[in-house]
Amino acid sequence: MIRLLLLLMVLLAPGVQALESEELGEHAHEVVRRVTTKVLEKINTNRDLYESDKARFYWELEDVLGPMVDFRRLTRKIMGRYYFDASKEQRQRFARAFKRSLLSSYATGLIEFTDYEVRMLPPRKDFEHTSSNTLVDLEVITPSGRVFPITQSMYYDLSSYAWKAQNVIVNGINIGQLFNEQFVQLVEDNNGNIGAAIDQWIENLQEQGRELRKRSVVSGAQ
Repeated sequence: MIRLLLLLMVLLAPGVQALESEELGEHAHEVVRRVTTKVLEKINTNRDLYESDKARFYWELEDVLGPMVDFRRLTRKIMGRYYFDASKEQRQRFARAFKRSLLSSYATGLIEFTDYEVRMLPPRKDFEHTSSNTLVDLEVITPSGRVFPITQSMYYDLSSYAWKAQNVIVNGINIGQLFNEQFVQLVEDNNGNIGAAIDQWIENLQEQGRELRKRSVVSGAQ
């Protein structure tokens, strides 16, 4: 399920004028549609690289995804109240590890989910869309017909003039909240030692990445 999330945490947009609520929703909606298509095309173009040169494949993905994902904002959301207690070095280390894991899992997920369909839903008319909080709804349909509802919470970043994801809800699960609860639990399990919690978080991310790659190999061999 997390890999389905990664497919949809990609947003890019040109400058935004002073738009009304409904127009903001439509604008963000079109951004997600356009960029999702662009990323999938990028994956298909470089599919052979996944087997021959994974490092190059990940670099190609980062070239597209890097400017589109606000890793600092995601890091702050996940670390929660401990973000301000952590040192600058600890924040940067956590952010780098999270970014590497996200890109790796994203790549593996896209390769594995080739046959999945992404369906954009119309912008909500009963939601007050603003530049700081806009929702985009999608559905991911599996080959068996199972539907996963996705809601992306987006904001407009004035420093980069781009729409970016600040949270996502996958099949009713609030991913930002889930990751935050996991990190807080790690800090508590390590008696308030943020550095040790980050070490454990990174180790868990690396293990999840290895497991995803194993599943991808098994799936490709079948």
